[in-house]
Amino acid sequence: MGEDGSVWDEAAYNDGNWGSSLRGLIRWQGSNTVRYDGDTLDQNTAVAAALSPDDKHLYVVCLNHTIKAWNLDTGKVGFCRDLQNKQREPQEISKLMLDPGLSQVLQTFEAAGAWEGDQYYVVTFSPQDSGIFKFWAVRDADYAHSGVRDLFPEDVLRLPDPEDGGLWTFEDFKLKGTPGGMGMEIWILIRLNRRYKLYHRQFDLLDLPLAWQRDWTTTATDAFDEQPPSESSVNDPEDPTEKWLDYIFSPGRVPLAVLETALSIYCQGRNVHALATAENSLHERIASAVGSQVHLKQVDHGNVDFLRFRAAINDEWNSFWTYVTDLGHSRWDPLRLAYDDHANMPWIAFADGCSAIRDCSHMETITKNRPQNINKNINLMQRRSIEDGNDKSKGQLPDELAMLIEAAAGFQNGFSPSLRQSCKNVLKNELWQDSSYSVPVRIQTFYDRCNFAEEVGDKQYNKLVVALSDLGGFDGLDTASFQAIVQSFPQLMSSEATGLVSTKFGLKVLVKGAQQLITLHTRILTDLLLLTVFLDMEVDREETSMRNFDSARVYMGLLDVLRQYQMMEWLATTACAEPTKTKESAGVGKTGKLDQLWMSTILENLFAIDTKPQTFQYQPQTSALSNSIQDLLKWTTGGNDPDLTLDQVLVHIQCNLLKNGNIDLAMDFRQFQPSTAWATYIRGRLCLTSGDLTEAAIYFKKAAFNLSRPQSMNYHDAAGGLLNELEASFLGAGLPNYYSHILSLFETAHAYSYVSSFAQLALQFTPPAQNHDLHTDLLSRLFYASLKTSDFQPAYSALTRYTDSALQKSALTSLVTTMVSQGASKQLLSFPFPTLRSAVDAILAEQSHHTIDSVAPIQGKIPYYKVLYAWRLKHGDFRGAAAVLMERLERMKVKKEKGRGSEKDGLLDEYLLLINALAVVGEGQGWVFVGGGGDGVEGGDGMNGRGLQGDSRMKMAMQQGGKNHVAGMGMGKRRVVTLEDVRRGYQEELDRRSVLESGRFGIVARGGGEDGDADGDDDEMDIL
Repeated sequence: MGEDGSVWDEAAYNDGNWGSSLRGLIRWQGSNTVRYDGDTLDQNTAVAAALSPDDKHLYVVCLNHTIKAWNLDTGKVGFCRDLQNKQREPQEISKLMLDPGLSQVLQTFEAAGAWEGDQYYVVTFSPQDSGIFKFWAVRDADYAHSGVRDLFPEDVLRLPDPEDGGLWTFEDFKLKGTPGGMGMEIWILIRLNRRYKLYHRQFDLLDLPLAWQRDWTTTATDAFDEQPPSESSVNDPEDPTEKWLDYIFSPGRVPLAVLETALSIYCQGRNVHALATAENSLHERIASAVGSQVHLKQVDHGNVDFLRFRAAINDEWNSFWTYVTDLGHSRWDPLRLAYDDHANMPWIAFADGCSAIRDCSHMETITKNRPQNINKNINLMQRRSIEDGNDKSKGQLPDELAMLIEAAAGFQNGFSPSLRQSCKNVLKNELWQDSSYSVPVRIQTFYDRCNFAEEVGDKQYNKLVVALSDLGGFDGLDTASFQAIVQSFPQLMSSEATGLVSTKFGLKVLVKGAQQLITLHTRILTDLLLLTVFLDMEVDREETSMRNFDSARVYMGLLDVLRQYQMMEWLATTACAEPTKTKESAGVGKTGKLDQLWMSTILENLFAIDTKPQTFQYQPQTSALSNSIQDLLKWTTGGNDPDLTLDQVLVHIQCNLLKNGNIDLAMDFRQFQPSTAWATYIRGRLCLTSGDLTEAAIYFKKAAFNLSRPQSMNYHDAAGGLLNELEASFLGAGLPNYYSHILSLFETAHAYSYVSSFAQLALQFTPPAQNHDLHTDLLSRLFYASLKTSDFQPAYSALTRYTDSALQKSALTSLVTTMVSQGASKQLLSFPFPTLRSAVDAILAEQSHHTIDSVAPIQGKIPYYKVLYAWRLKHGDFRGAAAVLMERLERMKVKKEKGRGSEKDGLLDEYLLLINALAVVGEGQGWVFVGGGGDGVEGGDGMNGRGLQGDSRMKMAMQQGGKNHVAGMGMGKRRVVTLEDVRRGYQEELDRRSVLESGRFGIVARGGGEDGDADGDDDEMDIL
């Protein structure tokens, strides 16, 4: 019984004659045995087996080049033939022995109705004579002579032979049977060392011999993934190490385990074990190990030979890549060919993965076949001529397009490394730079900067002439041919919504196919563009008119499409962490890099995951897969939506990168951004996120006018979640709302200087009468942002424009306290406060009352009482200023009486200031109130300390308090202190200090009690 609960029955079968029994008893070591994997195998050992469709017979292919049919009921052999249906002599058997490792040489299938009387069919393969297939028709397998026949005894169905002449070997085959034998398919897998090809043929069983001899199709294996980076040239700005690292670590190229093993082998062979530590990232370890083998060398006059160094480092990288490829090739050894009958799709299983077989796209069909083969099989390919809807020129057949593509590719392949790199650099600048020059001037500049005149010689020119001769030479070129090639690229997505969702493996297949098409199309477009530039400048139009070739039109058309494919190439080759995976769930190593398991391309994360794969219900899965890949390419540029432009797609990608925190990738993707207002705004968001606030402000201001105007664009959807609905509502809603949104962004970034700047811009376009709430909000944000940056002039300006008295009072308190605390008292005094003087005075008075005990300023800040004193002096309130000094003086005297003062505490200075202040009030007006309610000294009278109002207040105080008020008997009652009182106190203080300095004083103990100090301290002393 099996592990899954299944029941197995064991049965033994043999030939049933005495010879086989004798061989079973005596082990022969002659020529009729085969040694395999340490065992000796008999010639009758089965290497392949297949069950008949009716489950009655078991067909086996044996080592002795025969096929047998075992009856499962009787255990006897009913049918035994040579694989090629030949009569063999016994001595020939040893020469015909099959390889025991060749197991896929047999298959049974049904084709009911193909021939009357046949139950089913068997197909076998013999590796002899370069590989022969045989088809057997079975009516009754128990009767060898009449029950089984060779279906095509007179025909040799030989293994397809590749045209390259290599020694290809058979690996596997699969055949699909159909009712009546109509439209059958066979797939044959062959191999040459590490290369493989899969041949395919569709046929009718009755016409198989004729169909077998022609019209085979084979897989096209792209070599793009195996081509290492080109050799560095003088004009190459990129370092060879960076180029190689980008190539090796491109998504899906090489597993990390293979790179680790290759690095270990490389280091062991070069004795650099210390560099192969796991402390640094794999990127750093590989770069360090390879770089350590090359050193800068000096030439004559002490100069460094950088060219030789670049060549040497490139050679060393090639050596390392050899280790990688040697390890990697074994992963792709083909093991088995499988066929999905349900989806009609073949698969190839490898040692470390599998490969899906798909149909070629239109352009792949053109480029992967020779032009003469395309013309020969034009009906078989079912490819219509490509028409240019704008011109009345003749249609372009695929073979003509193939010749043009082949000529352009051959021309570019003849470039030197320096010319190739120059073309790459110039093309990059030409693609993404806005040019104000005319097209002919741009072509001329392109030609001159690449130096075609010096780099392209007569030999290469003559080859181009020969390549274009079949098209009629230079005069045979026309604009329609170039346009037809571009129109062969994916133009529309499938209009049918399948509702299918790709699996993780399916996404990888889609992306891999997209990478192949992107690489192919980019190469074709680049070749055609370079050919266009060269022909426009080199061909003399007086001798060769090329009247049907509009070089300017072709040039601009190719540039437009190349921009799309440059962007798609970046998406398909740039890896990022999957958005659904966090660092905690994905696992982050010591280097902080996400594991490769959770890394995928941006093309997969952003586009492939939303691409609905086409169904195989109405087409083979091979066609459905190819069409789905082309849908993915079209989806990256906007799909079938006519209102969605490429510029909007580019900005959407940038928004997605910003949303997911891929700042470095977003910075790299900036090169593809258009110059629209929406793109400019997103550039500002990128700069804001990266900390470049000045650049962000410039972009935001640049986009303000257009982005504030009403648009039909849904910014919330266009931003891909970067903007919430509230933020999106501010765009297209006028300049005030736009600037309000921008200053909110800067507030989030705590960039308050820019908040103040954009708030002032917003206020310029926000009349209070039209939008009172927004105006008030902008004033408040301007005010508090200015306070944050200590820019008090805008804060004061915003404060004076407040219409809400409660908000204004709160803001005024913040402004006064902030300015004083930050040492901006002088600027505070310079502000006029036309309607807020009394409020400012009250704030300063309250702060002064609570902080007036402070003897010295803190960290160079002016005390509040001095600010209040200066404020009242500035506004002519001399008695109020004196009141401040009086309260300060009284506080200092109390501290001194309690023994907490000193002789150098500035008491005399305070007396002098107070005397001067009271003297300024005016003759007969030099008095202030002291005490009253415990609030200290009352402020001025608002009449500059002079006038009838001051006299009446003084008289009323004298009548209420009597003469004792002047004597200062207590602080709890309100009293009047005149200028003479202050002068008297000043003189008494001078006399007291004089006594102390001369030593003529006595000390008397003062105990607590009725006549003593109110504090009741027994140990205090009075100075007599």
